[in-house]
Amino acid sequence: MSAPTFRPRLNHVAMSVDPSLLDERGRADLLDFFGDVFGWTEGDNTGEEGNPLILYTGEFAQFVYLLPAKPYLTAPSMDHFGLQVATLEALHDIVEKAKAYRERDPRVQVIDVHSRTTDAPARRYVLTSAYIGFVLPLMVELQHLDVVER
Repeated sequence: MSAPTFRPRLNHVAMSVDPSLLDERGRADLLDFFGDVFGWTEGDNTGEEGNPLILYTGEFAQFVYLLPAKPYLTAPSMDHFGLQVATLEALHDIVEKAKAYRERDPRVQVIDVHSRTTDAPARRYVLTSAYIGFVLPLMVELQHLDVVER
């Protein structure tokens, strides 16, 4: 029996971060925000060097890996990684959670929902997205793609 094959796919995003983000308070803040807004949970870092924070996204074998380091990653404000959501409702739900969280923590950044339509001969593509940031050097872009056959 042969093993199933697939093209390479995204497994994780790793970022070196300011060590102060991963002290007791910083970890608690990150876990609270990403847990509340995205539903992410803390992963087991047993055996990992440097006491990283591993955030499981809920999808098998996909996670965000945060490692304290000096120097640490800095990035322009719009640098990001993207997550695809299954429905527009899910996208709007996450954005609303981020906006509600921002009411109690001004470190939250939200670039609100916007859509772009691309017409092709056989299909129309509607890409809806929003950006959410919280203390990490990279923002998270949420995307929903609707494909309409002509």
